[in-house]
Amino acid sequence: MPQNNNLLQTNIDALEEGAGLLALLEPDQYTQGYKPVFHSTIGAHFRHVLEHYRCFIKQLGVRRFCYDSRERDQLLECDVEYAKQTIVTLVESLQALESQNLDLECELQDQQANGPVASTLFRELLFLQSHAMHHYAIIGAMTRRLGAQPAEDFGVAIATREHQKNTTEPCVGEPSTCAQ
Repeated sequence: MPQNNNLLQTNIDALEEGAGLLALLEPDQYTQGYKPVFHSTIGAHFRHVLEHYRCFIKQLGVRRFCYDSRERDQLLECDVEYAKQTIVTLVESLQALESQNLDLECELQDQQANGPVASTLFRELLFLQSHAMHHYAIIGAMTRRLGAQPAEDFGVAIATREHQKNTTEPCVGEPSTCAQ
């Protein structure tokens, strides 16, 4: 199951990347607002990401996922140390899935769908990693605004990282002519 291990490791890496960023922040930075540029906090984005992972882990046994019915644990949004510990717990839970068949079918419940949507555990893990990177991009911008310096590629999608490694030409000219 090398493909399983790669996908699980990608998600573990994403969570650990988030933990690395949290280590750069003071508690008040985690909860600081950024209006009018951002209408949320770094903590709110981390809460959102971590709760999606929690939903996946908690609903794994029944293989019916509803990310809309997450806990909305306010402590995750306010307490950077609690967020760090939650990441440790989630990483341990994902590590325990190494022998799980990720090709197993599952269902996704969503307010936008009229009924369950067919998926697989593999597909849900792809979603979780991509979803985390989307929010990390916003978190990275917020963190840089504070003067902290996360890794240059914090919040950059895996495909974009690979593309950038293989591309030597800088983007010049009109932004619309630059491939991203």
